[in-house]
Amino acid sequence: MTMGRRTGLTAAIRITLLYYVAVHSCSAEMEQYLFSADEVQKFGARCLDGSPSGFYYEKGSNTSNWVFYLEGGGFCDDESSCQERSRGHLGSSKGWLPTRQGSGLLSTDKSDNTAFFTWNHIYIPYCSGDLHSGTRRVPSQWNLFFAGHLTIVATLEKLKERGGLTSALNILLSGESAGGIGAFEHVDYFAEQFLHARVRASPQGGYFFPGNPSTYAEFMKNETAPPRGPELYDLYNSTVNRACSDANPANGYRCGPANVGYLMQYLQTPVYVAENQFDKQQIFKEMQCPDEQTKEVEEYVLYYGSVMRASIEKRVVASVLGDGLYFPSCLQHTENLNKPFNSKLINNTSYGDSLADWFFGKNHLPHILFQNSTVPTC
Repeated sequence: MTMGRRTGLTAAIRITLLYYVAVHSCSAEMEQYLFSADEVQKFGARCLDGSPSGFYYEKGSNTSNWVFYLEGGGFCDDESSCQERSRGHLGSSKGWLPTRQGSGLLSTDKSDNTAFFTWNHIYIPYCSGDLHSGTRRVPSQWNLFFAGHLTIVATLEKLKERGGLTSALNILLSGESAGGIGAFEHVDYFAEQFLHARVRASPQGGYFFPGNPSTYAEFMKNETAPPRGPELYDLYNSTVNRACSDANPANGYRCGPANVGYLMQYLQTPVYVAENQFDKQQIFKEMQCPDEQTKEVEEYVLYYGSVMRASIEKRVVASVLGDGLYFPSCLQHTENLNKPFNSKLINNTSYGDSLADWFFGKNHLPHILFQNSTVPTC
């Protein structure tokens, strides 16, 4: 009988320990919510192929605080690439899993997400191919929907209705790559929706583009780049920042998703920018620089870094809003940015610790982490 009690007690302790480890050492599963047919009709919240879009939700113990994270994943701008995209998870919700595990700013593990692990976490999958900017309620000429902005609108409205978002006190909007672009584009919209909350954004690898840099081919010919963005702006019927649009009534594309370096001057909500000085996605993919070890490639990489530094210094470091910055001199895209509290230290400070200190206005740590190097160091 004594042995039975001990065995039962040992089992109970083991179960308790396993539960503690599961809750405190691993990030919780986020649950999927797909918009109903009525909600799709009301808000126009669709993926490229017309299937309903949605979000993933994990309720935190700190119920007045929220992190929103926009998924990245490039974009499409012609019929072939958009049709191909519509057949996968970046263009359709048909294959989405019912749950997903949060990471980075959506992790519930304190060691991975020190300041925000108890917050409500919202992950918005990217299935519109439009840099989260589209507002098309009817299909395009390719019979596809570009409705990334409409998905964000529907998400906020659903969470106001059932998730307690109307009582939010603190909101952090983030995302990587295309999701980072979306965070730049939407931070003022979020602030307008929640006037009584502290709203901030921290886009990761979303600073597309720094001014109007020359492509590799233009650089080799010493040519100036033409304006970027009109074709995407028209294709997606992109939503744009209101202040920027008012200042550019005849050229709304300048405020669109390919012109973050220009948009920055019109933002009215503080942002903490996480960006690599030598963004390899921009350099090798968008600017079509060959990934080779040649003198010409080296010169172009250094050129692009100089353009990025000049734009960041002008738009972020000199911002009157008190923006923050994590700016390592790395030849990377987002792989070193999406785990802020385990990032490379600059001035003995991690991106995550600086971000948290900046968000809450504590001013105990530096908020401009600028690695001063004119060549890639990582």
